[in-house]
Amino acid sequence: MTVSEAFQIFKSQLELPDRRQKEAASAQQEIRQKISGFLPIENSFLTGSYARYTKIDPLADIDVFLVRNKHRTTVSTDGNGVLPDSALDQVVDAARRAYPLTATINKQNRSVNVQISGLPFGFDLTPAWLRHPDGYLIPDADAGIWIPSDPDAHTARMTVANEVNGGKLKPVIKMVKHWSRNNFDLLRSFHIELICADIFLTENLDNYQLGVATVLVRLPKYIGQRMMDPTYGQARVDKELTAEELNQLLSRANYDGGNAIEAIKLERMDRDEEAIGKWKHIFLTGFPR
Repeated sequence: MTVSEAFQIFKSQLELPDRRQKEAASAQQEIRQKISGFLPIENSFLTGSYARYTKIDPLADIDVFLVRNKHRTTVSTDGNGVLPDSALDQVVDAARRAYPLTATINKQNRSVNVQISGLPFGFDLTPAWLRHPDGYLIPDADAGIWIPSDPDAHTARMTVANEVNGGKLKPVIKMVKHWSRNNFDLLRSFHIELICADIFLTENLDNYQLGVATVLVRLPKYIGQRMMDPTYGQARVDKELTAEELNQLLSRANYDGGNAIEAIKLERMDRDEEAIGKWKHIFLTGFPR
């Protein structure tokens, strides 16, 4: 087996099966319908990496926006209107009433995670208000503020970046997410997407192995650097790391960046078996023999 063949198999393994996608689509429609019985919702839709086709298993946090208003609004400053923390509490209450015995419900900073018994996936429900003049307002409970977000703009940006790179960017993103999950899991999903898109604005994405190698080599310069939502520049997308976490992640990225360079060199010398061994060591799990 060649390295390219191994990466093609790896790509296929990271893709969500049609059956799983249909199950998730059906389940999210059901949860939106049930929640709306206990919470006024004008509209709801899938967002995040699932909607952008950059999600990998397990599907523990499929993002769903619950749009609460009909007309675009600005943030109220006169004390009227719902507070960010209260908006999340309302979703928690609705979820508990919709699933009194069959769901595990956890309030998070910007969403409410709902894991329904018997389903192999869960949902992050985000209360959102149509924002003037565009996008949405979503809660940040830790900061006690409303922040602007535009998932449609995120999806469009990713679609363009993927097309510019011949459809190879999204599979590379999934591979990097797999690497991250197996190596301390300190990079947020959307952060990885933005890093990869930024890198391949200036780099050629010739094939999957060179793509992943390029990300790993260039990743250290992004680690520990603040990255903001590219649409409005107000919401931080990277996870704030402790000194220990920063050192762990930098060390592993540098180490695997070096391993990736060695794997590319071995492949170019037609030593595919040894190169595949290097990639198995980099990804830790899932990469084919």
